[in-house]
Amino acid sequence: MDPKFWTDKVALITGANSGIGKCLVECMVGKGMKVVGIARRVDKIKAFADELKSKPGKLFPLQCDLSNQSDILRVFEWIEKNLGCIDILVNNAAINMDITLQTGEMEDWKKIFDVNFLGLTCITKEALKLMKKKGMNNGIIVNINDVCGLKVPITCDRPVSPAYISSKFALTALTECLRSELAQLESNIKVISISPGLVETEMTAQWLKENPRLALKPKDVSDCIFFAMQTPETVLIKDLVVTPIREAM
Repeated sequence: MDPKFWTDKVALITGANSGIGKCLVECMVGKGMKVVGIARRVDKIKAFADELKSKPGKLFPLQCDLSNQSDILRVFEWIEKNLGCIDILVNNAAINMDITLQTGEMEDWKKIFDVNFLGLTCITKEALKLMKKKGMNNGIIVNINDVCGLKVPITCDRPVSPAYISSKFALTALTECLRSELAQLESNIKVISISPGLVETEMTAQWLKENPRLALKPKDVSDCIFFAMQTPETVLIKDLVVTPIREAM
């Protein structure tokens, strides 16, 4: 693909302050894209924006709590006013908590679903609404899922809670429903699901120290996202599973 294809494309990335999101921001800005990076804690993204000033693209850091619909609406108001529309949405943000079905409180479940599923659903709806308003019919939506959210029986040996796993199964269903809905509307918007295995992130760092094993780097996942996005307009990579070699699924 012509490297100039990415120049001036506008992307919105959730969870952009660390891990896969941060790596993806750096890659996209390096390709000349305008990237809106959002996270609940915006200080890290602002500092990162300063580090990327010499790159051909630009990072626009915005604060957004995905569990707060008003925050999401404010982000899209800013995007429409300052950038017009978005070409790419990457739903990357996710949280996990150290709870079991019996020990966790319902408030814990709500926090996880508010970010991992309901917030993701809201931001996707707003992205589609803006694309439709601006006549954008060839955008890309990338959902970062998890191998733990793809099939049963669940063979995940990482410390992920039932609430996290359930939210990822819900995302699997939502992704399929969205593809079906867009197909019925004869839309050319691509919906791509990327399901990584174990990745070195803030979420897994302490556990990996205590349980050393081979894990993906955030850049490994970022490279896979770009691979899936740069297919011809008539080609869709629906689901891409990427794991460390020899990882049991």
